[in-house]
Amino acid sequence: MRSLKPALLGLLLAASLLPAEDNFLSLDQAIGLSLDKNLAYQMARLNPEIARESIIIQEAAFDFELFGSGRVAQSEQTTTFSQVTATSSDTRNWVAGVRKRLAYGTSVTAQTNLDRRDSNAGVNTTNLSQSADFSVSVRQPLLNGFGKDANTAYLERSRSAYQAAIETYRQAVQQIVAQTEISYWAVARWQEQLELAKSSQEVADALLNETRERARVGLATQIDVLQAEASKAERTEEIISTTQSLGDAFDLLLTYMGVIPEAESNALEPEYKVTPLKDNSPELPDYMQIWNMALQRDPNLAAQQAVIEQREWERLAARSATRPTLDLVLSGAYSGIDDEDMETAIDNAVNRDGESWAIGFEFNMPWSMRAGKADYRAAEKRLQQEELRYEELKQILSRQVRSAWRGLQAVQQSVKAAQLTVSLQEAAFEREKTKYNEGLSAFRDVLEAQRDLDQARIRLLQSKYNQLESEIELARLSGFILQRHGVTEEDLPGDPEAQN
Repeated sequence: MRSLKPALLGLLLAASLLPAEDNFLSLDQAIGLSLDKNLAYQMARLNPEIARESIIIQEAAFDFELFGSGRVAQSEQTTTFSQVTATSSDTRNWVAGVRKRLAYGTSVTAQTNLDRRDSNAGVNTTNLSQSADFSVSVRQPLLNGFGKDANTAYLERSRSAYQAAIETYRQAVQQIVAQTEISYWAVARWQEQLELAKSSQEVADALLNETRERARVGLATQIDVLQAEASKAERTEEIISTTQSLGDAFDLLLTYMGVIPEAESNALEPEYKVTPLKDNSPELPDYMQIWNMALQRDPNLAAQQAVIEQREWERLAARSATRPTLDLVLSGAYSGIDDEDMETAIDNAVNRDGESWAIGFEFNMPWSMRAGKADYRAAEKRLQQEELRYEELKQILSRQVRSAWRGLQAVQQSVKAAQLTVSLQEAAFEREKTKYNEGLSAFRDVLEAQRDLDQARIRLLQSKYNQLESEIELARLSGFILQRHGVTEEDLPGDPEAQN
């Protein structure tokens, strides 16, 4: 990305600190600030970061999980039925382990149990017992929840949602750059129109002075003087109106740049100059090339494709839920006991003093599976909706590209026609001035020629602006708007993908 030097630009925008000749704002500087300070850009940049957190949440479902528990229970009884029954007991249990869920739905648990039991039953030589075991259990779904797709569906959906957020972010960036450039050229358009209005006022002043002198020597009437004064007043009114429009346009540009105007400044006319409107007309691009670029680069289509992927993963998860639950459960353990010492019980378990294993099945099925089947049908319909939405977006994009291309084609012809009209009106105005000076035409004819020339120049400015606006819109639709300014997505401040 081109060097923007935001700190220096911040000084540039403080008009009171700079001499008049330095009050210039380039298009690169305006776009650079919009990609750093624009509030809409900053908000759009947060969406991928939020979506990335959702991926982490889903990935965490496959993290190791530590668990543990401890329990101490005591009981006291005054009388008993026999010596076999204790009047007091002390039971203590500690459990600790780790659990891990795998991508294919398998759940593996490894844990240890430590038990201590003591009582005062008189029939036993010793009532104290210590036991320890180390066990591993595996649960594998065979129907509902079986397979990688079913178990990673929500993770993959989050990844697709992140991609959709990235594309929405790119769309916002392109929109902001396009709006900033359009606003910049709007300032240039009103800036030049203001110069035209001032130039017309100078002409009106000269005509008024000349008319007054002619009236003094009897070559013009008082009506001619009044007409010249009214013409000057009209030019002054145009300057006031154009100055206000220029101020509004520059305020809009500052908004896109994320800059708040100085509170002390009450002037309607900005003290900053921008680049004049371009005179050259670019070559009309090939329509099919533009359309193919739009299909490949349009963020809306890319984001919608990511939404379709989300719905597809939801459909896969819902399809798994239409099956009954049938889980295979395997477990095995080594155990050890001792009547006095817990450490000895643990050593006995480590030395495989005792062992056990188990295998079993667990089955569960809601009657008729109505909820799961309904959810699956709804997921399929949501997927169909998003696929239709994708086709609708293609139709909208096609209409927008065709309209923008035709608009650029038409406005290029309009610029050429406006240029010819200005040349014609300039010649007509000079001719009427000459005829008036020679006494061959009325002063009203001179004023009308001046108005026609002013209107022709304004139409040319508007045509130039419309041409730039059409260029920008076509560049935005084709995904070329960033390259138009030498900006790559990797160079964007805070680019979400660059942070991965």
